[in-house]
Amino acid sequence: METLEVIPDPVSLIEAMRAVGYSVEAAIADLIDNSISARADEIDIKYDASDNPFVAILDNGWGMAPDKLTNAMRHGSQNPTDERGPDDLGRFGLGLKTASLSQCRKLTVVSKQNSVISARCWDLDVVQASGRWLVVVPEYRELETLPMFSRLQMLESGTLVIWQDLDRLTAGASDPQGEMTTKLSSLYEHLALVFHRFAQREDGIGPVRMAVNGLQVPPRDPFLKSNTFRQPLEGQVIRHERGDVQVLPFILPPVSHLSPDEISLAGGKEGLRGTQGFYIYRNRRLVIWGTWFRLVPKEEFYKLTRVQVDIPNSFDDLWALDIKKSVAYPPDAIRMRLKELIPHFANTSKKTVTYPGRKQGVRGFVPLWTRIEPQHGSFRYELNMEHPVIQSLSARLAQDDQRYFQTLLSLFGDALPFESIYADMCADRRGGDDDETVAGLLEIATNLLEVTGLGVDQLLNIDPIVRYPQHHDKLRAELEK
Repeated sequence: METLEVIPDPVSLIEAMRAVGYSVEAAIADLIDNSISARADEIDIKYDASDNPFVAILDNGWGMAPDKLTNAMRHGSQNPTDERGPDDLGRFGLGLKTASLSQCRKLTVVSKQNSVISARCWDLDVVQASGRWLVVVPEYRELETLPMFSRLQMLESGTLVIWQDLDRLTAGASDPQGEMTTKLSSLYEHLALVFHRFAQREDGIGPVRMAVNGLQVPPRDPFLKSNTFRQPLEGQVIRHERGDVQVLPFILPPVSHLSPDEISLAGGKEGLRGTQGFYIYRNRRLVIWGTWFRLVPKEEFYKLTRVQVDIPNSFDDLWALDIKKSVAYPPDAIRMRLKELIPHFANTSKKTVTYPGRKQGVRGFVPLWTRIEPQHGSFRYELNMEHPVIQSLSARLAQDDQRYFQTLLSLFGDALPFESIYADMCADRRGGDDDETVAGLLEIATNLLEVTGLGVDQLLNIDPIVRYPQHHDKLRAELEK
């Protein structure tokens, strides 16, 4: 069999790989993967676009010996089909180079291990001039001028990655500083979300401290574990020959029980409706989020549902994980099992949206509205004639007036503005602060007590007071004065 070796042109191939589609925050996240895989627990990101623009990432991980560093600078330094350590966040052996060169023309990596400092540099001007895959070995005096190099010298071990000649990051900008600041504006929140599980100790790893220009990156938990009204549901383990997939669903609290910061955290730019669905973690690193993988459509009633799915790195090829680790799609066997699980938690989400704040199964609960389904596929809402306020008012009316009263109540139901209500629900709006909410509820409760003659305990179980159990203690204290 005749064969011919066809060696790719380095200039053409590198320029093509630069256009793979990395965002700057995804590119930096790829470098942080390497730091975490090297067991770093301190990672500092610094950027500046003043006189000599740069982006630098320094970690205190294991570091690399000179030969290991040379191999790390090789495109395709590791076969993606090779078995990796269970905590390894890499895959293709391309992330360091492809992510970095997608944003800059000069990539320098300096590493320290066993008191030995070594450095390698991809300079695309050198590659273009030579037409060869040449990596530069910088002189020590050049290293001394690099940002954060003095801090690397002080570490027992670690690695410093520096981007310079930021042609993609500041391309065509009349104000490079402003352009760089704009493009990196989402970096802080992106890292806070993607690596939120590394900010605390889990499975013997962590915590990892990250900082961006000196500002510490906090964990942004999309499941709002600190909110006591969140509902964790029964988890599942999907068995597979490649390993186990852990599935853990949560129902977020209704919007009325969320602070503005929690709404922003759980919904982000897309809102709660846009961020519902599966959150896929590969070795605790968030890979893709806010999707149902087209198994079910995104609906308003499911907007509070978040499902944590943990996959091991042995699933990379089955999940079609891309180079940027920003796209993944489950294999048929896993996808069908996930689809079977959706109804088990979707109904709970629907009830939480429909009856915000009301605990299911409360004895003596009296709704103000009742849902009527005259035939399959159609429905309407009517005011509940058994509600104490309606009963109290009806009892005071003469018989003819009661007929007019019934007609008026029917009109309320027929004219209910469904479209406007739905639009407001989609907007994830929240009422005023807690003091304003309690003041409004107290006024309603006082009027209801006067009209109905009910006791305080009975009052707390009727609409709309029943929807705010978090304020019941305050209301009881005020009403019983």
